[in-house]
Amino acid sequence: MGHQILQALLLMGDKYAVIATDMEAFSYGLYQSERRYLVPRATDPAYEAAIRRLVELEKIDVILPGTEAEILALSKLRGELGCLTLINPPDVVHICSNKGRLASWLTQNGFHTPRTVAGDEWRTLTNQVGFPVVAKPAENTGGSRFVEILISEAEVEHYLAVCPNPENALFQEYVGTPEEEYTVGVAISHTGEIIDSIALRRKLTGLSLGVTRKVAGQLYALSTGYSQGIITRHPLVQAVCEELAVKLGARGPLNIQCRLDGDTVHIFEVHPRFSGTTSIRAAASFNEPDLLIRDFLFHEPVHRVDYQTDLVAIRAFSNLLVPLATLEGVKAI
Repeated sequence: MGHQILQALLLMGDKYAVIATDMEAFSYGLYQSERRYLVPRATDPAYEAAIRRLVELEKIDVILPGTEAEILALSKLRGELGCLTLINPPDVVHICSNKGRLASWLTQNGFHTPRTVAGDEWRTLTNQVGFPVVAKPAENTGGSRFVEILISEAEVEHYLAVCPNPENALFQEYVGTPEEEYTVGVAISHTGEIIDSIALRRKLTGLSLGVTRKVAGQLYALSTGYSQGIITRHPLVQAVCEELAVKLGARGPLNIQCRLDGDTVHIFEVHPRFSGTTSIRAAASFNEPDLLIRDFLFHEPVHRVDYQTDLVAIRAFSNLLVPLATLEGVKAI
C-alpha cells in the first residue's frame, strides 16, 4: 500500500515533497524518492520516537501510512505528532480490524454480508449454508494469508489443527461468483461528507486469483490482495459503499471488497486505509492521496471527480537497479 500511495503522489509532479520510509533498505519505493529513511517496525516500541524525530527533522505536514500495522500504531497518536495523520478515527479502525466484529456491525446496520461465525461455531454455519465455506483469520489477513475454501468437515478440522491461531479463526458463507467481485474506494472528507467513490470490477486471473476449488462441476474462487480488472461506474455498488462509509463514521480513505449477487451487494471486507489499487485509480484521475490532502490539510472544496472509466487495469512486476552504495547509505531515523 505504501508503494501505491507513493506512486499516486509522484503522479502529481513537484506539487508535493515526498519523504519515503520503510523498515527495510531492500525496498523498491525508497529509491523513487530523493528523501528516504529507515524506521523501526510499527510494533517496535522505538517506532513512535522515530516518527516524532522524522516529523521534526523534515518538517512533515502529512503522514500517509502504508501498512495496517502503522495505521494501528498511529491511530493511538492521533493529534499528538504536530502534523496531519491521514487515517480514520480510532473507532473506525477498531471495528474494521477484526472481521468478526465487522460482520456484526454490518448486520446490525442493515448491510448484507456473508454469514460469519467464530471458529468453534463452524457446525452452526455449515448446517445453515452447507459447503463450501471460507476460512480465514479474524485479524491480520494481509495478502490473503491463511484464507481457504473448505469443502468438508474433515477439511475444517484440519484447518483448525494447522492454522497458526485457531482461536482467531472464523468461517464465512461463500457468496456470489468471481465474475461479480468489486473493490471500491470511497474518499470521505474531514467533515464526513462523500468526496467520491470509484469501483473496479475484479478480474480473477494470474496473481489476482487466490484459492480455487471445483465442487460438483462449479468453480469457487477467492481473490488475492493483488487487484486488476475494469474501472467502471456501478451506481448500485457505489451507492451501498458510500452509505456504509457515512454510517461507519469514516474520515479519509476507505476500501471495500464486495460481491454482487443479483441486486444484493454482499460486503465481506472493509479496510479503513488506502488500497492496493491506489496508483491505478490515480492514473485514471481518481488520486485519493491528493484529494484527501487537499480536503484535510487545505480545506479545499472537493466533490465528485471527473475520472476515467471503461479502462482495463493490467498489472505486472517491474524491476529497479540501485547502486549498492545508495542502498547501504539509507539512514535510520
